[in-house]
Amino acid sequence: MPLVFILLASLSVLTYVAISVSMANNVVAADSNSQIPFDGMSLVYYSETTPTLQAAAGITATGWATFNFNSVTTTSSIMNIAVNGTVSANNKQKPVNFTLTVSFPTDQDTLLYLRHGGQQNLMIYAAPADQSFQLIQGYNVNLTRAWDYMGQSTVTTPLGTFTTYRYHTAQTLGDTQLDFYTYYDVNTQVLVYGEVYATKSGLNALIEKITLRQGNFQTSQTSQTSSLAKSPQCIIATAAYGSELAPPVQFLREFRDQDVNGTYLGSSFVSAFNAWYYSWAPSIAQAESGSSYMRAVVRAVIMPLLGTLFVSAALFNWLRPVSPEMGMLISGIVASALIGLVYLTPLVIVVGRATKRKLTWKSLLCVAVLGVTLTLLGTVAHGSVGIAENLTALTVIETILMAPALTLRYLQGKSLFLRV
Repeated sequence: MPLVFILLASLSVLTYVAISVSMANNVVAADSNSQIPFDGMSLVYYSETTPTLQAAAGITATGWATFNFNSVTTTSSIMNIAVNGTVSANNKQKPVNFTLTVSFPTDQDTLLYLRHGGQQNLMIYAAPADQSFQLIQGYNVNLTRAWDYMGQSTVTTPLGTFTTYRYHTAQTLGDTQLDFYTYYDVNTQVLVYGEVYATKSGLNALIEKITLRQGNFQTSQTSQTSSLAKSPQCIIATAAYGSELAPPVQFLREFRDQDVNGTYLGSSFVSAFNAWYYSWAPSIAQAESGSSYMRAVVRAVIMPLLGTLFVSAALFNWLRPVSPEMGMLISGIVASALIGLVYLTPLVIVVGRATKRKLTWKSLLCVAVLGVTLTLLGTVAHGSVGIAENLTALTVIETILMAPALTLRYLQGKSLFLRV
């Protein structure tokens, strides 16, 4: 059997075995509050300022922040942070994009999750004591401090309605007092919502809020087979069709939430995919919102994607009764192959005809190496270093690249468009 087929088959088997082992290790972690964070845990937040801040200070800011936890021990973990957003001040817009890797405690109460939710006067860790940030220009804010417990509260977010522990702290900056409120899901003690209020000259107003949009673990608001990754928006499709309720957008969201995220294999890929997708998708969605022509182009471009995912969803639902994880692996490979065939095959054929060079098995091996390289670059750029995330991403990338390459070799072998 040719070497490239051996490599692809080995990759698929390795992916399934690694997912099975990782799933056995992490299912317990996901169901136990004491094990949060667990290795591979992911949190995706959306932050936005309010019109009040824009009216008062001429400042607006929106953005996504993704937190991935790896190398988790009983005392610490490696946390990879990816931020993508936009800040506007004085009618000038500035993108904010960066990645950061830090050591983060696992045995303390932190802004992202608690250990002792419901207790008074918690010392909550937000950042190293010598680090702070400027929420208001010229004034530093450091939220590593004692927080007051304000009782339980019900909070409704795009993910659902949560019973939460509510905490508060305040800091005075010049003539302005800032009040910070955080809300933690009682079941997992993970931050699901936060608010910042400003009080000046007796006037109080909400100026910023942050909402959890995705996570790869169970909460009190989800069923046994669904995960917290219930909805960040499919933001490019939403902008293209103008509404989250458009049928194509609903199909994408339901396939992701009900099928893909219902398996450990699928949720691992979504975790890696989101680290990459939300690093650039908000910029595309923002550009779409100002151009009807671009929205039409995007709708045309994603139409084949909708078709391939429809086939993949049908195949997964057929295989699910046998084995959800194996069904997700097979349907994911089929979807990846179709995506490669639809989007890359025309380009590969054009290049093949232009160069008049036959694609050899050595060339296919180079394509396989390219897939590994792209996966490694994604790992370095976005910090998705978990075994499950990387193997699922590698499987998808290799399949997307190999499908058109093998098609070109087949056509060349049949001399259908090129005689060599």
